[in-house]
Amino acid sequence: MQMRFGWLQAALGSCIGLGFMCSAFAGAAVSHTWDMDLRWNYIKLGQVEFISTVGDGEERLEIIGKTAGPLRLVKNYDGRGLLVRKGAVDSYTLEGTDGGVDEIRRILFEQGQLPKVLQFKDSGAKNPLEPAEPWGLEAWAPMALVQRVLKSSANPQLCSGRFTVFDGKRRYQVMLTGTPESSADAEKADTEKTVPLRRLAQCTSVLLGDSLYETQQPSPQGLRGPDQEVGGELGSTTRMRKVWLFGQGDRRIDFIFSGGCAGALLTGIKFYSPVGAIVARPIGGCLS
Repeated sequence: MQMRFGWLQAALGSCIGLGFMCSAFAGAAVSHTWDMDLRWNYIKLGQVEFISTVGDGEERLEIIGKTAGPLRLVKNYDGRGLLVRKGAVDSYTLEGTDGGVDEIRRILFEQGQLPKVLQFKDSGAKNPLEPAEPWGLEAWAPMALVQRVLKSSANPQLCSGRFTVFDGKRRYQVMLTGTPESSADAEKADTEKTVPLRRLAQCTSVLLGDSLYETQQPSPQGLRGPDQEVGGELGSTTRMRKVWLFGQGDRRIDFIFSGGCAGALLTGIKFYSPVGAIVARPIGGCLS
């Protein structure tokens, strides 16, 4: 799931911050494309397109999205995220337009090395956050961590642990916890095997608010998020501003792998915000 607007960012980056890869990562080049809507109380807040390709020695994940409906009144964002993995090197690119201002981030992540910020232009920050030891040596690109979450559908051990994420502008920690399918669901999905496979029903990602540190901020405690504002009427721009991933307090995202879509990789995403749950569902059926 990372775009400048928090919860949509989680779905687009990543989350943001918010990526989705098919469950098989070997063999000839394979490409998949699908779309999802994000809705709050049936009100459309955004739309994203996912394009994943595996082959020729690399994995590619592209996410294209934009805000919609009342959310666009407070956050007019169109963007594209790209993750390219070749061996031990991840290349992360985020390009977009935030309120008419062009933005770009390009960062290289290599195992055992500090991330290298190659390009950085942001509507809210003049300079990137400088990667530093020790946290920078273990930092993940936002889309790389979500890719891990999606792989955990078939490999439950991947949805476990605490990870440091770096997006060029901020760093934060994410806790992953998996919920296995019930025994009945596992048996139904794998009737030909003696021992049922215990796939995950969902993988829960929690952004730990007290770990958040942003460039040009004196300390994590100095961060001020829209959820600190005094509320407003339902549907007001004030309430829409509360739909923000990078405010104070923990933020939770559930990646749901089961529930009515036999054999599907992903059946939905639920983002928890101060104004209630925002749900992402595939347009026209299950994602497989």
